[in-house]
Amino acid sequence: MKKKLLTLFLAMSMGCFAQQAIEGFEGDVFPPQGWTIYENGVGVLQSWTRINPGDAFLPPYEGDYAAFINREDVPDTGSAAQDWLVTPLVNITEQNSTLQFYSRLTLNDDQGTNYRVMISTDSDPSDLAPYVSLQEWTELEINPLQTEYNEITVPIPEAYIGQQAYIAFVMEGDNGDRWLIDNVSLFGYCAPPENVTVVEVTDTTATVTWTGNEEAEWEIEIMPADAMPTGSGVVASENTFVIDNISTGAYKFYLRSMCSEGIVSSWVGPYYFDNLNSFGGVITYDTDGDEVCDSPVMGAEVVVTIGDEQISVYTDSNGYYSLGQLEYDVTDVSIQVNAPEGFEVMPLYEGNLDFSDDDLSVDFCYSMPDAVTDLAVTLIPVGQAQPGFNSNYILSVKNNGTVAMTSATVYVTFDDERLDFESSPNTYTLTDNVLSFDLTDLSALSIQDIPVSFYVLPPPDNEADDELVFTSEVTIAETENTPEDNTTVLNQIIVNSFDPNDITVHEGDEITIEQAGGYLHYTIRFQNTGTAPAVNVRLENILDDTFDWETFEPLTSSHDYAVTREGNALEFRFDGIYLADSTSDEPGSHGYVTYRVKPNSSVALGDMFDSTADIYFDFNPAIVTNTANTEIIELLGVNQYTANDFVLYPNPVSDRLYFGSQNGEELTSVQVYNVNGKLCVEQANPQGGINVQTLQPGLYFIKLSTQATVQNMKFIKK
Repeated sequence: MKKKLLTLFLAMSMGCFAQQAIEGFEGDVFPPQGWTIYENGVGVLQSWTRINPGDAFLPPYEGDYAAFINREDVPDTGSAAQDWLVTPLVNITEQNSTLQFYSRLTLNDDQGTNYRVMISTDSDPSDLAPYVSLQEWTELEINPLQTEYNEITVPIPEAYIGQQAYIAFVMEGDNGDRWLIDNVSLFGYCAPPENVTVVEVTDTTATVTWTGNEEAEWEIEIMPADAMPTGSGVVASENTFVIDNISTGAYKFYLRSMCSEGIVSSWVGPYYFDNLNSFGGVITYDTDGDEVCDSPVMGAEVVVTIGDEQISVYTDSNGYYSLGQLEYDVTDVSIQVNAPEGFEVMPLYEGNLDFSDDDLSVDFCYSMPDAVTDLAVTLIPVGQAQPGFNSNYILSVKNNGTVAMTSATVYVTFDDERLDFESSPNTYTLTDNVLSFDLTDLSALSIQDIPVSFYVLPPPDNEADDELVFTSEVTIAETENTPEDNTTVLNQIIVNSFDPNDITVHEGDEITIEQAGGYLHYTIRFQNTGTAPAVNVRLENILDDTFDWETFEPLTSSHDYAVTREGNALEFRFDGIYLADSTSDEPGSHGYVTYRVKPNSSVALGDMFDSTADIYFDFNPAIVTNTANTEIIELLGVNQYTANDFVLYPNPVSDRLYFGSQNGEELTSVQVYNVNGKLCVEQANPQGGINVQTLQPGLYFIKLSTQATVQNMKFIKK
């Protein structure tokens, strides 16, 4: 599709202005008549030639042939090889003062080759000394996507107009990449418009402005956001244009300059706008009982019902919620706010709303909530784990409660036989394989994120498909309302090749029936591997039928976003993210979002949870991620489960773990397993507890057996 689009634009250009075709390399001989080939005497095994028809590795841009130079392998102690392909003598005029050609390489990444377009007015094209460089590129500059053809335009300086000149294509390198060029032509230069801005959008119009040549006219083509351009638009005589008579929807447009003598610029765009309606509001609460709504409610679910359609949105850290992309104007709406634990039940809001009102805001305020103490921790894999590279994580601590915490400690236990702790910008303590952070000022309904980096040891310590196991735990002195989310486990598979767009389930591909009673955590990662910033990014994700959709909870993300849930359909919108492309800012080209959701209470052994995400960068086709699979398995061959007849204390534990029976039963045996299922401690008739001092810090499962029952529980070794 991309090649067809480029061909369409080229055909439009050739039909709209005077263009002197130089060469498409489709003749009977190579080099074509008048063209010449030279080299600098370093590496003489390769010279410019043309490709063979039908070669899938070396395809033409158009037709059957393209010019091609293979890479030279020369001694490292000498100069690099230079291979020159020189045009015939051409007349440089205003009508052909810009060189255009299509460039393609053959290898990913940068192999160190340089590419130049040079010009000489000397009468001898074989004298290489007088040539002057017009433009020079590295591999990633000339072809950000190396194995796709890229249109290159090189303006020829005004000083050459009226002269005759030779133009040279020069590749310089040592065992780097190759170079294909095709469809070389000269045409008159017309500067494209700049600073294109949509300054105002109404229900029926959009006003566009730009800057450009005052002597020019402009052509603008407007279409729906998902339509293909035709190359034919309407002419604008001024650099302000009003797009009128538009209905409610999303649109894009392209723009180009029209200069004298039929010369036009290249198209710029697409630029996007919409006149879809939206509305939102702020949810706050009274912190101290003074009847003043002074604090935002983060993470509240706002259920909006319009006709038969019901959509859930969620408040951000400022208590703000929004619902966009609405084609409604004035309609009846009902809104139900489901706040976190501790808040009163908010009455249902019902009203007739005018969505075209720019000032529309539906706000809610809760009275002072009940005291709830609840911290939760999640370790988020920001990137994939590869042997020999650093792997980055975000340790996210969330205060789900209504009570501010003045102090807390969060621990990460890792496998120091596979990982070396690398760094964190936060103050930390490292004891063997346990990393800890002391937190202060965890205000109610807030999140603190801690970046952490580990070095993944190279083979043989780590191989592809090995598993890294992390245990994270947050502790406070106070008694918590929901202690079960104080501990989480991240099981991460080691990979050899990097896929920047994926979905990960933190708990891994297998969980126990007990784990199925808690949350599963998912992280969707994305990267803009294009050649320009992505204005908007959208993620779509379907919750499996085995989940309780009502328990969905967004946790954290790399950038500001809005999330909606319609049944089991999730949509995460990063509008206006302007996510950098990987060629200009690799670290800034990544993003992620993390959420959690509980399985249905009716799940059983053998049930599966599947999750796949679709990632959209602007209006490009979806990038479909892998599918994250998790199965409920039987732990350690135990098939008997009872209610919690025993209590463990202290938990977390440092040296000795004790058991308390709630019904007077006596234990016949105790087995302790790590998260990989390895038996670590076994003791018959354990009276007075068991010694766990020799265990490495982390999460453990304990199997408690009596004459009649078997019970599995878990504890943390500090």
